Amino acid sequence: MTALQAYDILAISQDADFKEIKKQYRRLMHQVHPDSGAFDTEEYLYTAQEINEAYETLRRADRETDAHAPKRSSRNSSEGKKQSQTASQTAWHAKYGQSPRNAEMGWDAPENTGAYTRRKIFHKVEDIDGTMIGVVTIAEGKYLWKPEEDFSLFLKSILECSERLLAEIDERNGMSRQAQIRLRFQAELAYLLAQQFIDGAESMEELLTPVDAGKDAETYYIPAMLEAGGTTAGLRAGMILYPAGVRAHRLYLKTKTGKEAGYLSFRDDRLYHIVIPLLEQKRAQVKIEVSRKQDRKNTSGKSKYKNIDFWMRIPRETTGTFPESIGLKIENLLKQYESR
Repeated sequence: MTALQAYDILAISQDADFKEIKKQYRRLMHQVHPDSGAFDTEEYLYTAQEINEAYETLRRADRETDAHAPKRSSRNSSEGKKQSQTASQTAWHAKYGQSPRNAEMGWDAPENTGAYTRRKIFHKVEDIDGTMIGVVTIAEGKYLWKPEEDFSLFLKSILECSERLLAEIDERNGMSRQAQIRLRFQAELAYLLAQQFIDGAESMEELLTPVDAGKDAETYYIPAMLEAGGTTAGLRAGMILYPAGVRAHRLYLKTKTGKEAGYLSFRDDRLYHIVIPLLEQKRAQVKIEVSRKQDRKNTSGKSKYKNIDFWMRIPRETTGTFPESIGLKIENLLKQYESR
């Protein structure tokens, strides 16, 4: 979506500052929210998904000083709004050949057609004062996660999928498993489902800038933390660490002598759902060192944490591909749950 299209969808002048854009966005989201009682398809032409995408486009542009679209002036806000809506309708008809309020654009993200199930795309809705008034479903399909989708809501959609799949088994068998068993299966099921909706290589490229972009692979530097089971006193700056294996979806590290040092954690929670699956699938290589720069609290001999320099090399051939084994693991897990 271009900035010009975004201004049209939000029905706001291109001369508006970001404060005005945000206020208009909240007003429109409140208007189209299904629980507000204010929505009228005859009064506004665009969906919550389109309004949200337009706002995100202008929010990103506001952060880049040279990324704003050319400005255009209008004699007054009322006339500007009317011109904006007319231009939007013309563009929509040209592209879709139908009225905006009768068309379904869907969520603008690629799909993994081989995913085990569909998932919902959720969006937070705020009132005009910035108070969150709820979460709405704006699309449903086998859509991949993109940074434009709030990650907490992505996880919510994955949990909803796992709950639904297990509930279908319970309903089919006319029984309900113990809560402890159900939660254990749900946690593993959600972890597997997430892998079918995250393109690890593509997501890494969108979240981080590669430190080396070769012909066949890209290498990323990822600030990380070592969480040790005991003291980290013996870990010196610059010491190389090695993968000891992935257990319970955690990457454990060891020293050159084979002594286990602890497991890796990330400052950005999103990376956990990208890095660990890539390692489990053996689709990446790593280099790990104890950082020379440590937080003050990490310099104590009793500290259980160390800053880690973590490099990951991802072959380009992994982009846009998903291991078939994930789908088989999901099927086997559901069969195990049904046999309990």
